[in-house]
Amino acid sequence: MLSSTSSPLAHLPRERLSRQLLGADRLCLLNAPGGFGKTALLRESLAQMPAGVRYAWLSLHGRTPGLCVFSRLLAGQLGLPAELAPEALRERLCQSSIRICLILDDYPAGADPELDDWLIQLLEDGGSPVRLWVSSRQRPHWQLARLALEGGVVELGADSLAFSREEFDRLMALAADADAESFGDELWDLTLGWCAMVRLGLQGADNAIRPPVLRQREYVREQLLARLDEAQRSMLCGIAHLPKVSAAMCAELWPELDASREFATQLLSLGLLMPLDAEARWWQMHPALARALVDELPPRELSRLRLQACRLLRDAGFVGDAVELALSEGQVDTAASYMERVALAWLYAGSHLNSWLRWRERLSPSLLESTPFLIYLNAQALLIGWRLDEAQTCIDRLGWQLPQPCAQHQRRMLANWEALQGTLMGLRGDAKRAKAHCRSALDDLDARDWHSIHLCYSTLARIAMSEGDVTQSAELLECAVRLARRHGCVASEVLIDTDRLRLLILTGEWAQADELLRHDFDLLNAQSTEHPMLLGRLYLLQAEMALLGGDLEQGESSYRRGFAYARRCSDPFILHAGIGLSEVAIHRGEVAQAEACLREVRRHLECMRAEAVCYERVLRLQALRLMARQQRWTEMLGRVRSLAEDLCEPDVLPPLNAPSLRYRAQQVLALTLEGLGQRMAAMEASCNWRETCERLGLNGLTRSRVELVLAEPAPTLAEPAWAAFEEVPDTTLARVLTPREMGVLRLMADGLTNLEISRRLFISLNTVKAHTIHINHKLGVKRRTQAVKRARDLGLLA
Repeated sequence: MLSSTSSPLAHLPRERLSRQLLGADRLCLLNAPGGFGKTALLRESLAQMPAGVRYAWLSLHGRTPGLCVFSRLLAGQLGLPAELAPEALRERLCQSSIRICLILDDYPAGADPELDDWLIQLLEDGGSPVRLWVSSRQRPHWQLARLALEGGVVELGADSLAFSREEFDRLMALAADADAESFGDELWDLTLGWCAMVRLGLQGADNAIRPPVLRQREYVREQLLARLDEAQRSMLCGIAHLPKVSAAMCAELWPELDASREFATQLLSLGLLMPLDAEARWWQMHPALARALVDELPPRELSRLRLQACRLLRDAGFVGDAVELALSEGQVDTAASYMERVALAWLYAGSHLNSWLRWRERLSPSLLESTPFLIYLNAQALLIGWRLDEAQTCIDRLGWQLPQPCAQHQRRMLANWEALQGTLMGLRGDAKRAKAHCRSALDDLDARDWHSIHLCYSTLARIAMSEGDVTQSAELLECAVRLARRHGCVASEVLIDTDRLRLLILTGEWAQADELLRHDFDLLNAQSTEHPMLLGRLYLLQAEMALLGGDLEQGESSYRRGFAYARRCSDPFILHAGIGLSEVAIHRGEVAQAEACLREVRRHLECMRAEAVCYERVLRLQALRLMARQQRWTEMLGRVRSLAEDLCEPDVLPPLNAPSLRYRAQQVLALTLEGLGQRMAAMEASCNWRETCERLGLNGLTRSRVELVLAEPAPTLAEPAWAAFEEVPDTTLARVLTPREMGVLRLMADGLTNLEISRRLFISLNTVKAHTIHINHKLGVKRRTQAVKRARDLGLLA
């Protein structure tokens, strides 16, 4: 019968799920372990049941009633004679003139077969007015394939019933006693929305005597383990200590339990394991359950299990997982031997870069660098992480492997050393030595060393981009992407595509950038292996393009996703996420928030031990942009001039991850001069900057988000620094307006609306708006009518 138990504290309505229950014409099956809110959802949906629908609620508590007992209980709920035989009751239900909803809460997986058949027959009657809502901790043994094909069947598993991230955030806001800022992300990563675990994590989070983890452990023992037999408990406690399992692996680990069949038929039906691949061959335990079971296995059994799983995972190709297990058992020699089997592209998948850098803390240099290939992998990981001093030490050790026994090996070893050394020099800003090393390496690298060839192309392309050589950069990037494709390495292809996207943004080729970005997202989504580092970098580029198109909300959302991915992977490109979020805050006039973003990203980079040369000048420029928002011109001048001069030193590169830094610094210098009232000096600096960008083909910089933001200051600020162009010669204005902007201006003069201009020029409406902002900005006006008049006065329009 319907219980009178009150709803949980801070109940969260689940409209997205209750709509599905109410829309199920025949059957809605809620199949998930305890604690996923099945009963609460049934109650919530029942309260929204349309008038005129009759219902009966039976709480079965996981026990198996016989068909006759069930029939009597159901008849009593519906006000029918209790002595009705089951067949007669089913006939009465099918012939009912009103809609009936039967709600079976906590239906057992091993119910009476006669009861299962009775319910299936009830559902299979196409004209029946009965709908069935069933919650179960294990999927009932019902053949639902045909019913599902006919429609009217909704099945919601643990993945659907768990809180979404948006619902989780709403619940955190409702829980007044929870400090969401301090542990919200941690609680989400642990629970993944498992309703009971979330609520237990929120209850008394500061209780030192009974912390949430203890209550979660008790919940697992009482609500989950108590319902399992000994074999299932043993397997489940073992799987809790393993990174992933399959049916075949279980058969090897527990041969005495017929574990392959037990895994496939019993454990998977519990809903406690999450599939890791599209074929559902490999599975991983829910993190909250794994933590709750961590102390359930005897130490000797745990050691045996880990060592055996270590070998099985290595043989299955999961080298990183095998290394982790070997290290957990203190088998450092085994771990080092496994590490040598890692492919270079592995570093860009999962959180593998973070894993590799952690392994460096646990292994001695003699093991870490016992072979040339291990030295090479360590050097690559350190270069990716911008840990340049450590990378230099590692690269030097590769040089100690010389001389080699034959001339061919000698040339290959030296060429690989030069590829690494050239990249290191590029990251340190030494353009001359970087180019010399990379070009020398390309002369001697063997086709088998394609990763080093790829590295040289990438480094030379980024140097060319930083030096403003657009053509050479594009050619080198094309060589690199063709090389990655020939070797079938999607990770290397997408990695190079992030540089290609950067170049397209710099040159203002937005349509091509959008197309390439979509292509790369599709490439990664089609892979069976997760690539959070590469996804994070793509989101950062997506965010920048959103800001360029004027979409602040999309830009902020993508920057936050990129930040989360970068933090998870220890990717130093978290720098650009922090810069982007600071830029969003600047645009909104939120000075304190912008400063907080810069402080946070600096802290992350210092914790990662990234070299300051890779990020310090980028942060300095963003801090100067923040000062510009506050109009601290006098304080800025010396700093921005020093930064601009520093970036213009011959053979000194800006950071390779920020190739446009020197041009952006020149732009902020011009802005500062204007803010100080030095208008002619400011205009000269601005025109020099613009002419340089246009001469180099960096047209995207003259329409960059920097200019857009500075052209639209917050209402509390004074008139824009670039507002007065009256004293500028006409010829300068003609040079400042780009051909595309002149085209938009002419159509504006013809009276076309922004939408009509968009259709005429085959560009997006946002792009038209961006062009009109630039035109008004350059002509020193605020409205389009003023822009047309000003352009005619200057002779720019007939």
